[in-house]
Amino acid sequence: MKADMSVPGGGLPPFWQIAENPAPGLGWRMYGAVHWIWLAAGAAAIVGLIFLYRRLGAKGRKAMLWIIVALQLLNEVDTQIMLIATGQWGLKDLPLHLCSLTEFVFLAHVLFPTRTMSALVYAISFPAAALGLAMPTWSVLPVWNFASIHSFVFHFLMILYAALLFADGYRPRLTDLWKAMIPFFVGVAVIFALNKILGTDFLYMNGGTGVAFLEALVRVMGIYGYLVVFPVILAVLWTAMFLPFELYARKKEKRARETKSREETEREAETKADEHENTV
Repeated sequence: MKADMSVPGGGLPPFWQIAENPAPGLGWRMYGAVHWIWLAAGAAAIVGLIFLYRRLGAKGRKAMLWIIVALQLLNEVDTQIMLIATGQWGLKDLPLHLCSLTEFVFLAHVLFPTRTMSALVYAISFPAAALGLAMPTWSVLPVWNFASIHSFVFHFLMILYAALLFADGYRPRLTDLWKAMIPFFVGVAVIFALNKILGTDFLYMNGGTGVAFLEALVRVMGIYGYLVVFPVILAVLWTAMFLPFELYARKKEKRARETKSREETEREAETKADEHENTV
C-alpha cells in the first residue's frame, strides 16, 4: 500500500491519509460537534489524571511522568513508521516541529527535573498544544483516521504533562524563563540552519508555509525580514504566561519580609521591656 501523492488522498483508504494531501469532503468542521466532543473528552481525561497524580506518592508520580513521555515517543515512532510504510514520508516529517520537539523536552525534564527544565516545558508545551487544539490542521481528515487520532492524543498529553508540573507545586518565575531561553534559542538556531540546508520550514522559519499572515509578511518583508515577528510574539506570550506568577510571588515575598520584620521588632520591644522590668 503505497501512496500516489499526485492524487488527493494519495489513493489510500481514509484512515491512512494525511493532512498535507487529503481527499476532499472527508474532514469535520472546526468547533463543530466532533471538535467539541474531542475537546471535552480530552479535558475530562486531563482533569481525572491530575486528580490521580495528586493521590500518588513520589515514585508513582515519577512513573506517571515516564508513562507520558513513553506514550509521546511511541506516538512519534509509529507515526514515522506509518508514513514510511504508506509512502507518504518526507523531510518535512522529521520530528522538528514545535509540538514534536516537546517530546524530547519532556524526556529531558523527566531525567533532569530542574526549575529551568520545568520553565521550558511550560513555555513551549502549553501555547503550542493550545494553538494546535484550537486550530487543528488535521480537521481536513476523517474522524476515524490515524493522523487525526494521534494528533488529538499527542496534544492532550502535552497539556497534561505541563499541568502535572503545577500539581507538583511548580510556579513559574521570570528567573527560570531567562535560563530556559538559552537551550530554546540554541535549538531555534540549529533548526534555522537545518531549514536552509534541507529546504524545510520547521517552526515556520523558512517562509511560514501554510500560515497566511506569515506568508503575507514574507511578501512584504522578505524571507528573513518577517522573522522579526517571532521575538515579538514570544515576548507578548511569555509575559502573559510568566508575569502574573512573578508578581504574585514577589507580593508574597514582600508580605513575608514585612511579617518577619514586624515579628523581629515585636521581639526586640519585648526584650527591652523585660530588661527594663529586671532593672526596676
